[in-house]
Amino acid sequence: MEHVYFAIDLKSFYASVECVERGLDPLTTNLVVADVSRTEKTICLAVTPSLKAQGLKGRCRLFEVVQKAREIEALTGKKLEYITAVPRMALYMEYSARIYGIYLKYFSPDDIHVYSIDEVFIDATPYMALYKTDAHTLLRTVIKSVLSETGITATAGIAPNLYLCKVAMDIVAKHSPPDRNGVRIAELTVESYRKTLWNHRPITDFWRISHGTAARLEHHGMRTMGDIAVRSLQNEALLYKLFGIDAEILIDHAWGLENCTIAHIKNYRSTSRSLCSGQVLHHPYPVDKARLVVREMAEDLAQDLVAKNLASEQFSLYILYDKSSTPVPMADHGLVHLGSHTASLHRITRGILDIFDRIADPALLIRRINVSADTVINQKDEQADLFTDMAAQRKERSLQNAMLSIQSRFGKNAILKADDYTEEATARDRNEQIGGHRA
Repeated sequence: MEHVYFAIDLKSFYASVECVERGLDPLTTNLVVADVSRTEKTICLAVTPSLKAQGLKGRCRLFEVVQKAREIEALTGKKLEYITAVPRMALYMEYSARIYGIYLKYFSPDDIHVYSIDEVFIDATPYMALYKTDAHTLLRTVIKSVLSETGITATAGIAPNLYLCKVAMDIVAKHSPPDRNGVRIAELTVESYRKTLWNHRPITDFWRISHGTAARLEHHGMRTMGDIAVRSLQNEALLYKLFGIDAEILIDHAWGLENCTIAHIKNYRSTSRSLCSGQVLHHPYPVDKARLVVREMAEDLAQDLVAKNLASEQFSLYILYDKSSTPVPMADHGLVHLGSHTASLHRITRGILDIFDRIADPALLIRRINVSADTVINQKDEQADLFTDMAAQRKERSLQNAMLSIQSRFGKNAILKADDYTEEATARDRNEQIGGHRA
């Protein structure tokens, strides 16, 4: 039996939620989701379809919305009215959970892969026979249920594999006319993909084709998926030379093939684990001020390890300098080995700050910081050594657990240090965010 997969993308999800919450129509309301308290350079998390129709991209910057409004007013004499909504990530997660609950009315969780907060893949293979219907009717029924219960519409794809249903949704459906509810559904087969999309440009419209990948392909005369398919027959070795093992996926996708199933995804277990966090600072920080932010992030990383009952021996730090202080993009990276796996707030913070003091250039301004715990293991797998004071380590972990308990009950800002209240500190604001945006 040939597989039948669905890909469903909730249309302009964050913006649609904000419209629904205001009792407005997401399809006709001009609304942009962005934190105006940052700067006009802040990225808009979403814009409604009516604003996209004016030529704005879904992930534009706020100043581009302002510019577009001025352009329209200059050309037509009409003012473009729009609502700017502050992001509310907790609310979007609540809507996403509600919509997932609607999917569960039709499909087993074993057949649903949540790709992102607003996108899912579904293996619908056994359900047509179960519901005695066809793929289009079943998919439209599910989307209609989501629309009637939440006010959110969707774009979707149908195909015999995960790659093609993603392409059907991203390229074919999104360039097709919507129905009266704004729903777009497209279907692809391997044959129709090769016939209709082998010459499609730009190639970056396809899943997993970045601008860097496209540039390397074009350097060797490949501008379309059809070009890649032909080259795989003529000179497959070139593709493996350019992309290594990833060439296998690239070639399969060029031919419209994908062996990975949702069952494979569900059964996948990573052989290595890591924890990381990063932030783009609101403005360039001198090194002495950035050190405070690094300390906050290191402490937060240690607490995250304790909360998840994990430990790590290797930690790394990445800092990106602001372009205003250097003519070309510059970054520094360093790592530290602590000698044994630990979740000790004191040891981890000291180790990461040692990296910072070693690599940070005091003559430059810092704009981005990332910290990570590498080679993460379960706490129960920690091995003691002759130099570790296990009693002190247990005492510190107990203290960290007590802090987590208080923060769980009263909020993460219930326990802060004095310098967390300084102007340069970011922990208080970050504690009230989800995914780097306001909760």
